[in-house]
Amino acid sequence: MKVIFLDIDGVLNSRIYDRKRNWDEQTNIDETRLPLLKRIVDETGAKIVLSSTWRKHWDKQTRKCDEDGIYINEVFEKFGIEVYDKTPDLGIDYDRPDEIKAWLQSSEEDVESFVIIDDYRYAWAELSVNFVKTNPNLGRGLEEEHVINAVAILNKT
Repeated sequence: MKVIFLDIDGVLNSRIYDRKRNWDEQTNIDETRLPLLKRIVDETGAKIVLSSTWRKHWDKQTRKCDEDGIYINEVFEKFGIEVYDKTPDLGIDYDRPDEIKAWLQSSEEDVESFVIIDDYRYAWAELSVNFVKTNPNLGRGLEEEHVINAVAILNKT
């Protein structure tokens, strides 16, 4: 199995998007970024695991999703994308890299390759070779160059 560990804020939105979005509606995700995410999924067959703080709103059982979790499912579904799972919340003493490692260790399926798409430079250490950094401040979050890098990591090319 191939896995995309996906952050949302800074990956599927940006400051450019924030300036034009409708703040009176739930428009946190820039839908122009989703065809790029879909390309990664289509070109690699990878499954999406939410590593974003948004994961607290989402659950595999849709009935357990709150309004934000339902929003994620609905927006992704428009583009033929679905979330497979989410990383565990290990508490305040742990960072995203720890949560990703915990998910990888507990996965019941063999993980052939994975990519981490995030806008924040955590202390990724040994995970850094799997890290694709987006730039929501000067860019639009997920962009073409990130798609190319993510596909190369997942397909080991």
